Amino acid sequence: MKKLIFLFIVLFNISSYSITITIIGEDATPLKEVIANINNQVKISDSIGQVTFDTSEEILNISISKEGYKEEVLTLKNSIDGIQNFTLVMKQLNTSYVTLEFPVSDGLIEYREVGASRYTKVPFLGGFKSMEFLSGTYEFIFSAKNSIKNKQILNFKDRSEHFFIDIDIPKNKFFILGNTSKNKGIKFYEDNIGKVVPLKNLTLVIFQNGKIIKKIKLKDTFVPVELEDGVYDFMVEDRFYSDLYFRGLKLNSAVNKNIVISIPSVQTTIRGVIKNKDQFIGGAKISFTDVGNNSYETMSSFAGEFSINLPPQKYKITLKKPGFILEKNQNLIYDFTALEEVYNLILNTEELPSNVEGIVTDDKGRPISNADIMVKNGDEIIHLKSGDFGNFSTPILPGLLFIKVEKDGYKAFGVVTKLERFSTLSGLKISLTPYLSNISGIIGNSFTPLSNLHLTLMNRQGEVVANTISNQNGYYEFSDIKINESYFISVGVQPYKYYYSDVFTLTKDDLTNKNIILQGRKIRVYLEFLNNSKTPLRNKEIMVEGTAYKTDTNGFLLLELPENMKNIDINVKSYGYQKQIDLTSMSTNPNQLTIIIE
Repeated sequence: MKKLIFLFIVLFNISSYSITITIIGEDATPLKEVIANINNQVKISDSIGQVTFDTSEEILNISISKEGYKEEVLTLKNSIDGIQNFTLVMKQLNTSYVTLEFPVSDGLIEYREVGASRYTKVPFLGGFKSMEFLSGTYEFIFSAKNSIKNKQILNFKDRSEHFFIDIDIPKNKFFILGNTSKNKGIKFYEDNIGKVVPLKNLTLVIFQNGKIIKKIKLKDTFVPVELEDGVYDFMVEDRFYSDLYFRGLKLNSAVNKNIVISIPSVQTTIRGVIKNKDQFIGGAKISFTDVGNNSYETMSSFAGEFSINLPPQKYKITLKKPGFILEKNQNLIYDFTALEEVYNLILNTEELPSNVEGIVTDDKGRPISNADIMVKNGDEIIHLKSGDFGNFSTPILPGLLFIKVEKDGYKAFGVVTKLERFSTLSGLKISLTPYLSNISGIIGNSFTPLSNLHLTLMNRQGEVVANTISNQNGYYEFSDIKINESYFISVGVQPYKYYYSDVFTLTKDDLTNKNIILQGRKIRVYLEFLNNSKTPLRNKEIMVEGTAYKTDTNGFLLLELPENMKNIDINVKSYGYQKQIDLTSMSTNPNQLTIIIE
């Protein structure tokens, strides 16, 4: 047991170590009585600012604090090889003395240092608050009863400061509406106001104690106005009125926040009729818009007649009626400023064209672009072309339409249809039938026609148009092919070279005698001829399959043979040599064979 205890003590002494911290101020003066905490061991610095800890832990959580100084918190990973010494500089905190002044007697202050998570709440009374803050930057929220919160960021330094903080308490809101009436008057409503005829573009001047408080524009709806409860004078200001006054109005937002001002109307009368040539247009909406962008509307009767009373002004007249617009010479500014006058108008309109939309396709439903389209209605003729997707669209007056479509390579097509007024004829599909021709010929090799071969007809874009098979006489035919297009024929079959014809354009006449001759595929074979002593047979005549060839100065002979040839007969008469060579045994690339002549 004693041995075990001794061993423990030795191990403990080996793993522990000391750390000394010297703590100084910003002027390098040692700081005494500083509280130091390392991993929950707490000590106080001595007169020379030092504090020493014994520990066995590798990770050190250190906090250093002293009143009037900024607390320092750090984490260190220490070595256990020896005593660790370091110096820590603490920054002294400065204090600001702040006076806050408010336009209200009492309220609430909420503040926190920038970066902190929680606010501190402090009330203020009498419109003032004096506080002490450490130097730094703070977020504030100032508020009072019924006020809007005022958020600010203030920066304090080591000095006394005075701030005036504005706190906005909204005033009571009243809602004012002008009303056209036979008599002058003013009424207050708590909720329901009943039926009114709103006035527009009048100025209301609000006085209190002889001073102008506000000027507002009366509109066709209630206008909100912020006022304190009290006694006011109202004056209506307009060129048609001689300053109408409403004096001694007691406003109380609790009982009369809705105010309706009734003013005798001053109006002029406009009467008229709407026509399209000799036809009267009923059910049209006529709008009169003044320079203040105020708009008044009326409707024409079935006989095209209309009537409206308006404030004397200059107006622009617009018309809303499907299929009709005002003639250009009537897009004017009309002067209706004479009081109690009756104006008579005749508004002439133009009929808007209807619209026809469609698509041009071939007999297989594929769009045809750039087709020539003629749309005829009586003496009116419109020419246009189909778009990239075969689509077309054009405005035209209603009636019986004749539509004709033409395109090179297709048979022309015409259609008759009826187009109603104020409508769009859409979904019109016109299908063109292409002109078709045939392509035919004989396919063979240099000697005989070839049967049962597959031929492909392709367009210039490399798309397959048609396929066919040659008969026992080598005859082939591509039937019903569109004209005015470019094509080529391809053939790929063993043991012939792949064939591509020249590009040709098909016309209305059948293309016959488009004969094709296929060339056999060949391979190159290099034959090297040597005698018994491995000396090349130079410039020697060699018979291959009955044909005479001559070797070069190196004893080589180059042959081009049909790709499917398996054996060749070789005869060297000057050496009395004759042998059949198996070509399938060659495995080199290129094909090369050395022949020893004995």
